[in-house]
Amino acid sequence: MLRLLIALCILLTACGAPRPVVKIALVAPFEGRLRQVGYEAFPAMRLAIRERIAAGGAGGVHVTFIAYNDDGDPATAARIARNVTLDPEVVAVIGHLVPSTTLAALPVYTQAGLPVLAPSVPANALPRDPLVFRMGPAAPSRNLQTSNAPCATLDPSWAATGWPFGACIADAPPVGELPAAQQALAAFTELSLGPPPGPRSIVAYDATNVLLDAIALDAQVRSLPTRAGVADALRRVRHNGLLGQITFDRDNAWADAPAWVYRR
Repeated sequence: MLRLLIALCILLTACGAPRPVVKIALVAPFEGRLRQVGYEAFPAMRLAIRERIAAGGAGGVHVTFIAYNDDGDPATAARIARNVTLDPEVVAVIGHLVPSTTLAALPVYTQAGLPVLAPSVPANALPRDPLVFRMGPAAPSRNLQTSNAPCATLDPSWAATGWPFGACIADAPPVGELPAAQQALAAFTELSLGPPPGPRSIVAYDATNVLLDAIALDAQVRSLPTRAGVADALRRVRHNGLLGQITFDRDNAWADAPAWVYRR
C-alpha cells in the first residue's frame, strides 16, 4: 500500500537563485475507513499555501509540502512518523487528525525534536510537551458552539475522548455554517477535483496558516528555518483563523479553541 501519498514543492518567494528547502509534513489517513479525513484536509492545506504565495510568501523561503498516509492505524502512524523525522528538511508536522494515531506518533516526533501541530484531538487527551502544539479544544470547553448538523454527518475521526458521555462534539462545524470558511474554501473543489470541503478542511486550513506564520517568523531570525526555531516561533504566533484567533498558552494549548456540539 502506498505510504507516501504525494509531495508538492511550493515556491513561497519570488523567482531567483535557488535557496535551501524546508518542508512541512501532513500525516493523515488517505485510505481505509478514515480516508475522508485526509481528503478533507489535503486540498485545504494546498489552498492555504497557494494563497500565501499570492500574498507574498512565507518569509522568503522555499517550502516543500509533503503528505503521508497512515491508514488511520497507530502502528503505521508510528512507522510513518519515523520516516518523517529522518528527513532533515522537515521542520514541522501537522497530524495525524485522529486521536489514536496522533498519540502513537507523538513520542517519535518529540524524540527527534520535531514540532507537531495537533488538531482534531481534545487538548486534554494529549501530553504536555514543549514540541506538541494542541489545537483541539479541552474538555470541558469554555468556548462551546452549537451546530445545526446531525451527529450522523460527522466523520469518524473525532473521538469523544475526554468529553461527557453522550456528547456529540467536534472541533469544527460544517463549512456551510461558517461564512468565513465558505469564502476561504471557495476554490476547494478545484483542488479536490470534486469532493466538497468538510469540518477537517477548516481545521487543516487554519493549522497550515499557523505553521506558515511560524516559518515566516523564524525566517526573520535565520535565513533557513529550523525545527527548534519553528517551535519557538509557534509560541509567538497570533493568527486570526477561520475558527478564531489562534494563540498558544504556556502549555502549548490553544486555550480558546472552540468545540461544536452537533445535534442528535
